[in-house]
Amino acid sequence: MFGSPRAAAVGRFAGGALLLCLLGLALLVDLGAGTLGNPGTGILLYLSAGAAGMVVLPVVGIRLPGGLLAWAACGAALVSLACSAGLGVVAARDGSSLEDASDAYALFEPTALIVLLNVTARQGSKAGTVAALPLLMAAVVLRPLVIEVDEGSSIVALVLTLVASGALAAGLTARLVAVSRRQREEQIRLEQRLAFARDLHDFVAHHISGIVVQAQGARAIAAKRPQAVGDALGLIESTGAEALTAMRKMVGALREDADPHTRAPGTDGIRALVDGAVLPGARVDFAETGPAGELPADAAHLVERVVMEALTNIRKHARGCTVARVSLDVSRRRVTARITDDGSRSGQDGRTGGGYGLRGLREVADAAGGTLTAGPAPAADTAPDTGGGWQVVLQLPLPLRQVRR
Repeated sequence: MFGSPRAAAVGRFAGGALLLCLLGLALLVDLGAGTLGNPGTGILLYLSAGAAGMVVLPVVGIRLPGGLLAWAACGAALVSLACSAGLGVVAARDGSSLEDASDAYALFEPTALIVLLNVTARQGSKAGTVAALPLLMAAVVLRPLVIEVDEGSSIVALVLTLVASGALAAGLTARLVAVSRRQREEQIRLEQRLAFARDLHDFVAHHISGIVVQAQGARAIAAKRPQAVGDALGLIESTGAEALTAMRKMVGALREDADPHTRAPGTDGIRALVDGAVLPGARVDFAETGPAGELPADAAHLVERVVMEALTNIRKHARGCTVARVSLDVSRRRVTARITDDGSRSGQDGRTGGGYGLRGLREVADAAGGTLTAGPAPAADTAPDTGGGWQVVLQLPLPLRQVRR
């Protein structure tokens, strides 16, 4: 989603190799210049450089746990500060052995500490990072000033401060970017889970309600027409198989992070849904106008879900329904789907337009730049003797403002 693991591994390897080359070059410069062999510094410079190297080399080569990394960096910084204090004591006691401030520092140690500063800012644990960062900054900046504060040592301290500040800023920026990426990934996963939950409600609830209605019908006619029970059981079996197929698609999409509704443009799925709809005692009519065959796949899928939810609600709530009408009007800029019935209802709120299914679909329609409304149907769309009727109207712009999964 945000870069392949292989590319990330190659990037980490290249970065680690570059840092190792930089550290090796700094060490060679120190050895060539004889900085680590000054009589007045001797063991102290070797000790502080060795402590920094023992921590930074594993950090560059492998990815340590955040807590171990941060506290190891703290240890290296404390050793460097202790050696700086020791150098100050030596300078105060025997200044003749330290000719100038440059005898107090080498190139390898500040380079290693700056690398640790950057890596700790990026990867260290919270508590360890809070403790390590100021210690590392102090260890880098104070070393040139422990013997003598003059123009040369002040310039070196200023340069080290600027470089260390840049490394710190880069590390903290990378940390913030990583946190933002994780939050974005979590938000995407949450949105996907919500989308799949809506799909499960729409598809499975549609089929299960059909099974319930067919079973009730079979039970009602069992005594009067036993021969018709077999047909009802066949419908129940096929509807149950369709429900299982829908569930397998949802589970497969969750496992493979794939879209379970990949399809070609057009209204074939909507037409098949209407043709297969089972409404006891009622017929389902379908009409479409405009270039319906050119309807984009994402818009067709959303229309299909709304039609499915509307037909499911008609099956469950529309008492005395004799006819349900599904009309689809497609133009170059907009698609309008209208589902009406002539049944009577109680327990469905006209202000909210049904239960959780339509509420979830209204959120999806809003995200796509459209509208979804549900409420009593106009009198012209219902039979005059029913005294009821309901309609669900979906309007979507083309193309959709946001293509949903």
